[in-house]
Amino acid sequence: GARGATNANANAKKKKSGTLSLTSGRFITRSRRNTAAAALRGVGRRRRNEHLQVQKMKMRREGRLGGKSGRISSGGERERERERERFAQLVPRAKPDVGDRIIASVPYLLPLLDGLRYGRFFFKEFPQTYALLVPLQPLIKVYYTLPFASLVVFFALYYGIVNNYNFSRFVRYNAMQTILLDILLIIPSLIENFLLRDVPKTGAYMQVLMSFYNFVWLYVLICFLYGVASCLAGEQARLPGVADAADRQVPM
Repeated sequence: GARGATNANANAKKKKSGTLSLTSGRFITRSRRNTAAAALRGVGRRRRNEHLQVQKMKMRREGRLGGKSGRISSGGERERERERERFAQLVPRAKPDVGDRIIASVPYLLPLLDGLRYGRFFFKEFPQTYALLVPLQPLIKVYYTLPFASLVVFFALYYGIVNNYNFSRFVRYNAMQTILLDILLIIPSLIENFLLRDVPKTGAYMQVLMSFYNFVWLYVLICFLYGVASCLAGEQARLPGVADAADRQVPM
């Protein structure tokens, strides 16, 4: 009986130890899982923090460069335009044909006819130079007889040649130059009508007026001769004061 009791006690102790070992094993596995999960959470947090720091650094850099972006873009566009101009100068261009040369030289008559009134003092002082305009007498008579002839020719050149891509750029560029030169002649007219209108008509006034008229007329005459000669020679005429604006207005 005593032996049976001892055996029962031993079996009970073994069962308790087995259950304790199972529970302890489960506890250890749970603790390991918890530590692994905590480690993964820590790694995830570190990665998030690193990602946020990288994003903040990018935003700071963009903020620093934001004020300079307009300058950089404008500077880049200027450099590109300069490179295009240099490349265009280096590439040899074929000269336009005879038809384009003649058509490109005709629009230069518009600023010549509109600026003719500024040559009255010049022709009085040098009457022999008026012989240069004798071949243009019929055209001058028709131009100043028809009402709104200047306005009609102006829009005909702009819409008929400058915006007509059937013509070459050589023709359209020269037509645009003549239009801009004709617009430039509005400035002397405004000066005469608004600034010099109330000035007393003394001898000094007449001297200033004559010099002013002669300067405008010589400028128009030189631009006309230079433009026509360049067109007939097949060269690109660049008139002072209007050439750069004509380049911007007429694309390739």
